[in-house]
Amino acid sequence: MNRRGFTLIEVMIVLAIIAGLVVIGAPRLFKKQTNIRATTRQFMSLTKTVRNKARIYNSTYRLVLNLDGDNAGTYWVERANGPIPVDPDSAEKERERQKNKSKDDEAPPPKYAIDTSVLKKEAHLPDGFRFTQVETSSAKEPITTGAAYIHFFAEGFVEAAAVQISGGNNLVWTLVFNPLTGQADIIEKAQSLKDIQR
Repeated sequence: MNRRGFTLIEVMIVLAIIAGLVVIGAPRLFKKQTNIRATTRQFMSLTKTVRNKARIYNSTYRLVLNLDGDNAGTYWVERANGPIPVDPDSAEKERERQKNKSKDDEAPPPKYAIDTSVLKKEAHLPDGFRFTQVETSSAKEPITTGAAYIHFFAEGFVEAAAVQISGGNNLVWTLVFNPLTGQADIIEKAQSLKDIQR
């Protein structure tokens, strides 16, 4: 009888090749998920630090998120001397002034200055990620261009906010800032602040 089939060695070689491909390819498949989770942990740590500093120094801090062009994944922390109430109109005017500023403009000194005790320099989201939309309780409309601000108050409260982060290929996550605890949580889909507050 002439039997045709695979020997045990041939089957084991094929399984070894498949296992090797899985070991090499699996990290690439899960890299975006790993990056967004690492970014979320960084934001959770950052928000706790900023909230605590606002309380300790009796000052208003804000997290600045850049949504413009190639820098749409950068963020930093700014501090004001003393508590400052958030006025939606003044935040809107400041965003407009930042967009249209020129070297010759005589503008009043800014209320906020970059605080390097929290972040030593401008931080960046991982490659391929960007801020696409920010909604805050003080903004009348979702912010999709320019700079967006999330305020941390001396009383320990944080401005309610929803920050959408895109990783391309229709991957969108939403960072949600709880106003009472200052905690930043992640939702693995695009979500508006109004939907979250319901």
